[in-house]
Amino acid sequence: MTLSKLTPLVSTIWLKEQILASLQNTAKLNNSLRVLDTSWLPDPEVDGYKQFYAQAHIPTALYFDLKKLSSPNETSAAKFPIPDSNVFKEYVENLGISNNTHVVAYDRLNTRSSFRTWFLFRLFGHDKISVLNGGLRQWLTDGFHVTTEEPTVEKAVFNVNFRKHLLRDFAAVMKNVTSQTEQLMDARPPEMFCVPDKDQPGGHIPGAKNIPFGSLFNEDGTVKSKEDLKKLFTEAGIDLQKPLVSSCQIGMTACGLIAAAYILGREDVPLYNGSFTEWSKLADPSMIVKEKQN
Repeated sequence: MTLSKLTPLVSTIWLKEQILASLQNTAKLNNSLRVLDTSWLPDPEVDGYKQFYAQAHIPTALYFDLKKLSSPNETSAAKFPIPDSNVFKEYVENLGISNNTHVVAYDRLNTRSSFRTWFLFRLFGHDKISVLNGGLRQWLTDGFHVTTEEPTVEKAVFNVNFRKHLLRDFAAVMKNVTSQTEQLMDARPPEMFCVPDKDQPGGHIPGAKNIPFGSLFNEDGTVKSKEDLKKLFTEAGIDLQKPLVSSCQIGMTACGLIAAAYILGREDVPLYNGSFTEWSKLADPSMIVKEKQN
């Protein structure tokens, strides 16, 4: 089955068929398909491997540890810094991922870690990356089984092609506040984007437009149709024909807006990885807007 170039999503039925095909006539996994369980919570005490993946996962899946890849460091104000290219390269090679591997990311919670994984692979030059629409929840709803068996894979060779144009740093976003060259999207909930009390934590970067991450999904956790996604952008005052940049609180849910824009034909929307966590630490308080802007 050929996937559309303009969508980062695959269905549970499609994935089930591909898993069966990848295992046909062989007792071990090849590197043509790699399913990654990216289940994650920001709490440092939560071990995603032990508390999510090891309990049950989609057959053939391996665990993709976002915390290990993006651990905080003293040189960055971002909560989850972008990993070094060599670190990313070695990590995915040990998962048996080559440049020819079709990677499918999923999680059991709210898809934010799946979209972050999708973005990271594209950032490091890998376009054969998709997100399982609806995640583990949809997989189980469709009656497909899970397992605790952990597959073994052979190390692969992955060549990085880092796309720096997909990132924005604090200086670039600060400059954009004045130039308004790029429309800044913010994926945080409305109550974090705008706060009634000026002394309350929260607010947003001047000029930002709010499209809450949760608004991208249907009630069953699948991503909304193109028509509904486009309506969200329009109602937020975002012109999809003009330059965009995406942000949130810690650089996670912003990747969902990037994926939504990708579905709508905008394939190279950059991420402000530091997002509001970095902005609130480095920017002057006058550069934090508390109230809603028209």
